[in-house]
Amino acid sequence: MQEKKHKLSDYQLKIIDKVKNQKQSEEKGNFLILEQSKQKFIFESDITPTSKLLLIYFLSKLDFNHRHLYIHASYAIIEKETTIIKSTIMRSIKELDKKGLIKLLSGKNRAENTLIKEFIFNQKQHIHDNQNQTNIVEMTPFFEQFFKGAK
Repeated sequence: MQEKKHKLSDYQLKIIDKVKNQKQSEEKGNFLILEQSKQKFIFESDITPTSKLLLIYFLSKLDFNHRHLYIHASYAIIEKETTIIKSTIMRSIKELDKKGLIKLLSGKNRAENTLIKEFIFNQKQHIHDNQNQTNIVEMTPFFEQFFKGAK
């Protein structure tokens, strides 16, 4: 029987290439550079200030090499690193997902999330190792909206 693996869609690969090309022309070092166009896009988005902060936090957590646009984030780690309380994080993530700025892949789909985690970490994951699976946030929707709407 052939083992299932997560694979990026052609669309995701296209968005990643756009991000890489933009980063190559603007990057000055190995740290997050939130270009003025992305800042403006985020600040002008019709979302709460906390959601804007969380969106910036997610962008800072992206794989620097843009091998993928996923973030593996537990509420506890987000809470510790941003000092935003869990209930507010949950509301903000729901808002970002509803507005189409992120795609939340919660612990509900354990099999799919396990495949994505194997892809992210490049090591075998076991579905039953963690009963409270952490969230996976896909940032492709943010870049899709950014490339369509940023001036």
